[in-house]
Amino acid sequence: MDTKVTTVIVNDTNHGLTMKVGNRNCYARLTSVKKGGQYKMQIDVNWTYQEFLVQDKSNHANQLFINSDDCCDYERITIKEVDGKFDVQRDLRKQFLTSCDPAIKGTSASEEICGTIRSWKLWLYKFIYV
Repeated sequence: MDTKVTTVIVNDTNHGLTMKVGNRNCYARLTSVKKGGQYKMQIDVNWTYQEFLVQDKSNHANQLFINSDDCCDYERITIKEVDGKFDVQRDLRKQFLTSCDPAIKGTSASEEICGTIRSWKLWLYKFIYV
């Protein structure tokens, strides 16, 4: 079973970004993401917890942290700038979407999820009340 996942980090700011990997006190440079660019980060879900520091190249005080748990949960992380500060939009991986999610309503994925939930609830109901 492949345990690697890819998360796309999108720079939707007006500045270049620097990404570093490490922990709260010590970071090593990982990559740069130019204005309007993206970086595909591939991690293994079994690796040790890691943090990624994302900084504005022109203003190092403007920064945010992304961790390896975020990379496991989200397939796309878009970094925007609102009033000079970072704003992050995260898109869940498909396996975490629910039938009430408008992104998949009316699709075959929605029907498959609804059917699975219905059959699971029916099984649980029979187990409890029989």
